[in-house]
Amino acid sequence: MKTKPILLVTASTFPRWENDSEPRFVYDLCSHLSDSFNVLVLAPGAPGANAFDQWGKLKVYRYRYAPKSLQTLAYNGGITANLKQSYWKYFLLPGFFFGQWWSLRRLLKQFSISAIHAHWLIPQGLVAALAIMGKKTRPALLCTSHGGDLYGLQDPISTRLKKWVIRHSDGVSVVSTAMSQKVQGLVNPFPCPINIIPMGTDLQHTFVPLHECKRTPHQLLFTGRLVEKKGLKYLLHALKVVIHYFPATTLIVAGSGPERPALETLVESLGLRNHVTFKGRLTHTELVDLYRESALAVFPFIQTKDGDMEGLGLVMIEALGCGCPVIASDLPAVHDVISHNETGYLVPPGDEKALGKKIVACMKSPTEIQAMAVNAHPGILQRFDWQSVTKDYELLLQRMIPVKPYESADFIVGR
Repeated sequence: MKTKPILLVTASTFPRWENDSEPRFVYDLCSHLSDSFNVLVLAPGAPGANAFDQWGKLKVYRYRYAPKSLQTLAYNGGITANLKQSYWKYFLLPGFFFGQWWSLRRLLKQFSISAIHAHWLIPQGLVAALAIMGKKTRPALLCTSHGGDLYGLQDPISTRLKKWVIRHSDGVSVVSTAMSQKVQGLVNPFPCPINIIPMGTDLQHTFVPLHECKRTPHQLLFTGRLVEKKGLKYLLHALKVVIHYFPATTLIVAGSGPERPALETLVESLGLRNHVTFKGRLTHTELVDLYRESALAVFPFIQTKDGDMEGLGLVMIEALGCGCPVIASDLPAVHDVISHNETGYLVPPGDEKALGKKIVACMKSPTEIQAMAVNAHPGILQRFDWQSVTKDYELLLQRMIPVKPYESADFIVGR
């Protein structure tokens, strides 16, 4: 009986439980792909998370890599940020790699998997490539880089590992045009096709504008993980400039991460306690409300000393989807979303004075910036809604999978 092929998705960022506020773009993509594939997901374990979940059509497996209370390498800001924050977590890396490899091998034996979609070259791409080595009949391997693995991890060993993963992949995808140029420079000649397919978001039902939207004057919004490359500290310094012109200005910070304590201390030292509110991690519904009521969404991304920077910036797309005007840093990947003076405004990364001046200018012209956000919406909807993104990934995966009958009864009965 010919049925849907089985797709195994591996990722280190994935909801730990239903309604978790961890980034959910991999989960959303898997959910949309489940119409064309039987989807298995392999993700790291975490305190409070089940070893197995059945979410709709998705089977979610979580591997153990340390005592449950110590499984804190992933989530809450991501692996790189957690390692920078707590050096002892480097001791979790061997178990993380082995636990993922062991669980992946078990799933390969249990199911007739047609393709593996590994999110991030390292660690998931590396582990997947190792797991299928030497197999006579192996699944196709698609590796997707989201930015942190490509722009960061610039040491010689990591660079060699990334090159090895690419050479052992059947396909590579990146989420922005700038990343395609970066990954092309790793291996020459490039052994497989490079596909530019962004992550998506729900721009038809969730992140949508309201025709009669009353925005709160002088309310700024920052959304994202509280890690170095998001650049929030530069926005806090810029806020001092803004308050000089508009004393009633407030900033809402929606997100969590390892830098929150340091950022809260900075708020106190700058005398901004009455102007900044940390909301923590919020649900999509709560974020939509903030995007719709804020006068301006600001994303002061930077490139860190180790090279890490934003791969795309879905938060900008969410904001524009809700009709919220956007200011962002002028980094390469941002250009796929923001055209300066057309769909938003760009400022030099790390330049708090320029950022402050641009915010002030926008606050003086609320009608103009709102019109710009409205003009940006059709293009954002066409390119970044899940409907178009899912179609691109479906076509890519189907091209990679050999044509053969798929016996997937084991998917139905297996756990």
